[in-house]
Amino acid sequence: MSDDLLPPNQIATARWPTIGEREPEPFDAATWRLAVTGLVDRPLSLTFAQLAAMPQSERRGTIHCVTRWSRRATAFRGVAIETLLEAAKASTAARFVRFVSGRGHDTSLPIEACRSDLLIALAFEDEGRFVPVPSAHGGPVRSVVFERYFYKSVKWLRTIELLAEDRLGFWERTAGYHNDADPWREQRYFVRDIDRVALAKRMAARNLADQDLLGAGLANACLAGFDLRRASLRNANLRGADLRNADLTAANFTNASLAGADLRGAKIDGVDLDGADLRRADLRGSTGAPASMAVTEFASSPGDGARVEGLDWTAARMDGLLPEQADYLRRAGVRLPG
Repeated sequence: MSDDLLPPNQIATARWPTIGEREPEPFDAATWRLAVTGLVDRPLSLTFAQLAAMPQSERRGTIHCVTRWSRRATAFRGVAIETLLEAAKASTAARFVRFVSGRGHDTSLPIEACRSDLLIALAFEDEGRFVPVPSAHGGPVRSVVFERYFYKSVKWLRTIELLAEDRLGFWERTAGYHNDADPWREQRYFVRDIDRVALAKRMAARNLADQDLLGAGLANACLAGFDLRRASLRNANLRGADLRNADLTAANFTNASLAGADLRGAKIDGVDLDGADLRRADLRGSTGAPASMAVTEFASSPGDGARVEGLDWTAARMDGLLPEQADYLRRAGVRLPG
């Protein structure tokens, strides 16, 4: 695909937002090892110096995050996966490659997809020169694959395991992320069936706290005063929903549509709004501040802006919020950091 084109519903940004885990494990070059294990004839345990001494190559492409941002012309330098597979003498029985971080997060990809696209990155291009991958973005070593959503690229890489059978990764197991992750087919999530009877009981009790409502169809729903603390509403349709005075503390609205929703008086402290659509939403009188707003849309054209006047979001995390969206919030009267 042309680097000028973007997959469906992606928004271009020159920034590299920090998404997901932000705190790496401590790095000690003397004790750090990268293991290459599983279906290999020669398991490897590489020091950082040994890995860095291997032949390196550069890859340039567009990062596509599941939270709807894309960063064009992003270049990385590191060791091609094929170099490591040859050094470890990968078995012909290996069909999948599993990548595991020092934080225990993991994902897997078909071995052929890895051979064509994947790099074990040690550096990325910043203002025309290569610098070490920042720790917040997965340094000192991370995997990078351009042809999938970026959750298929693992931060703080410590183990590469070759498998005969596929194994669902951390985000795929726990958050319903799609195992194929093709951005051109918009494979963001694999929606699980919702227990309608249990949901009806909770709706009657006005309590959806801690519920997994991935992809739920709640357009125009009356959720006023509901307890939605820590609820997962990734990719949910909440267009026009009545959320007045609801407790949304620490709820996850990643990629959710909240266009035209009424959130007046809602508690929104710590909500995750990455990729969410809040155009025409009314947030006046809401309390607290979002935890994350990567590529959140508050306005896109005259007349479709969210009602946000008077809000104090000085405690909000701003990395990933597009400049034009931050400008809109300031013009509309929101107090932001800095």
